[in-house]
Amino acid sequence: LILVLILLKLMKASMEKTNRIILTDADVVSHFITAGEAESIHLVFPNNPVYLLDKVHAELQNWKSAHVGFVIADLLKKKHVRLMNFPEDNEAIKKEYFWLKKMQFKGDGESACLAVARYNKTILASSNLRDIKNYCITHKIDYLTTMDFLCAALMHGIFDESRCNNFLQKVLAGGGKLPVKNMKEYS
Repeated sequence: LILVLILLKLMKASMEKTNRIILTDADVVSHFITAGEAESIHLVFPNNPVYLLDKVHAELQNWKSAHVGFVIADLLKKKHVRLMNFPEDNEAIKKEYFWLKKMQFKGDGESACLAVARYNKTILASSNLRDIKNYCITHKIDYLTTMDFLCAALMHGIFDESRCNNFLQKVLAGGGKLPVKNMKEYS
């Protein structure tokens, strides 16, 4: 955990210098909603605005819980999360998006996030490492997972360990996928 916190500190220092956008996929924002911590997502990396692509927003509107749509609407209204239109006029991004969907069998929101992150140099927030990690490494895309958010929240005193553990338990109980049951297990 100490090594993870040191790496996050270095990453945060790099992120703060540029005020880069964090483009979140459905899984990370849904984890915050499931944990009852939606109001905190924008506090973790305060110098990096959190955005949802319209394609991810559409996925979240059809989420298994109708509650998610109401929370997203509230986050957008309060500007804790901002909406970004998919850049339909950017041929390179569109081509990459369609390639990811067709050839890599990625979902609509995930394909859109990966394509935009690649060409706009945004930071991708996704916990679906199986689907994004190799692509991000290949294209030098910075990415954050839900666990990175939790470690940063812990490091900056936004959450304490108990609150992080409560977050993990709620997400797991709600059917979400996370690598650990508590922060002590995370390395």
